[in-house]
Amino acid sequence: MNYSHNPVMLNKVIEGLNILSNGTYVDCTFGRGGHSKNILKKIGKNGKLIAIDKDAEAEHYAKENFTSDQRFFFEKSNFSNIEFIINKHCKSRKVDGILLDLGVSSPQLDDPNRGFSFMREGPIDMRMDITNKMTALLWLQKADVEEISMVLKKYGEEKYSFRIAKNIKHSIENNLLHTTLDLSKIINDCYPKNKLGKKNPATKSFQAIRIFINNELQELEKILNNCIDLIDKGGRLVVISFHSLEDRIVKNFIKIHSDGKNTISKLPITGDNQKLSLKKIKIPLKASDNEIENNIRARSARIRVAEKI
Repeated sequence: MNYSHNPVMLNKVIEGLNILSNGTYVDCTFGRGGHSKNILKKIGKNGKLIAIDKDAEAEHYAKENFTSDQRFFFEKSNFSNIEFIINKHCKSRKVDGILLDLGVSSPQLDDPNRGFSFMREGPIDMRMDITNKMTALLWLQKADVEEISMVLKKYGEEKYSFRIAKNIKHSIENNLLHTTLDLSKIINDCYPKNKLGKKNPATKSFQAIRIFINNELQELEKILNNCIDLIDKGGRLVVISFHSLEDRIVKNFIKIHSDGKNTISKLPITGDNQKLSLKKIKIPLKASDNEIENNIRARSARIRVAEKI
């Protein structure tokens, strides 16, 4: 089933990419092609768009709806393989813009069979690439309490990580954990009644497990480091993130390469640090109130843009 997808902050993304008619662009997270479709509207007959996605359903959608366009090329792969992919499609081995729309896509989240949502019953899967053997449930069955707790705390910033991890293992041992709703209930039951807010208590834990299973933050760090050499002078990097861990990585990366300040290690700035590669481009980082009203998933979205110098 083709679930709908409304690309977040579409106009700001297109503005941020500063698209050239004959330019070459990479949509690293194709999804259902919302951003790709609008990039193709902006480039001319000599332009090129390379789309990447590791999801088999995204690949199927691209073949059904985009491959008749001679300017469009699709690669089913992790976006951290971007250097190999660009070298394959570009003689210059440089592109004019790279777009990253991070996290889980709306079609993945809306399909209960993918196991990403704590609101719909489905298998505890959470794999973006279904050819990978390790599902979220298999990992939860294999991992001990300490490992699960560490993942929930590190990738979800979950205050009750140990309590949740302990109850997950208890449920597995008693054959009580089978679906996403089972997992959601276990997490909810770990929260004190007076700590329940507007956000579903399962949000952080589902996020953490998904990030861990798909190796998302490591993939992000790898592609950001590659982007420096792959974007041509004057080209743009546009990143949409949906939670603080992703946004912090992107923010620090751009800061280091645009003003030389290593905000992570706080080490002294060396001569190598001063060879700056990027310029920060200031555009509105958040979705408008009107867009949030029409698309609640835009609420937590942040855009960061940098230009190669």
